[in-house]
Amino acid sequence: MERDSMVTSGQVHQAVSCDACRKAREAEEMAFAFLLALMPVITLTLFGNMGLL
Repeated sequence: MERDSMVTSGQVHQAVSCDACRKAREAEEMAFAFLLALMPVITLTLFGNMGLL
């Protein structure tokens, strides 16, 4: 009898990881880092325009 034949999503991703996946992940991380870097400016502008600063 065969044991549990299910695979986890991590195992599937490891099996199909390639340069395109790595580059897409890096681009997504850079976009997120850029957004986080802009958060103080966005927040100060919003509260400044609302007259709360």
